[in-house]
Amino acid sequence: MRRRKRRQHPQDMISAQEIACFAYCPEQWRLQYGMGIEPSNQAAMAAGKRHHARKAVAERVASGSILLGLVLLAVTLLALLLLIFSR
Repeated sequence: MRRRKRRQHPQDMISAQEIACFAYCPEQWRLQYGMGIEPSNQAAMAAGKRHHARKAVAERVASGSILLGLVLLAVTLLALLLLIFSR
């Protein structure tokens, strides 16, 4: 475990991440923010960040596909309406 500098926020402001950390495990908060000891599972945390980044890309692609489908549906309906009413 590596030590890092204790938190240096303006006026010792507490971040949302610190609150979440404390709510999850007060002992983790004490070690990480109080004593400045970094977590030892850095590789797992990096893997999790990569996993979530890939999931975010997949969700953006899926959202774009849904939007494209809706646009194509609207164009098709408009074309059918024009075809029906042009006769």
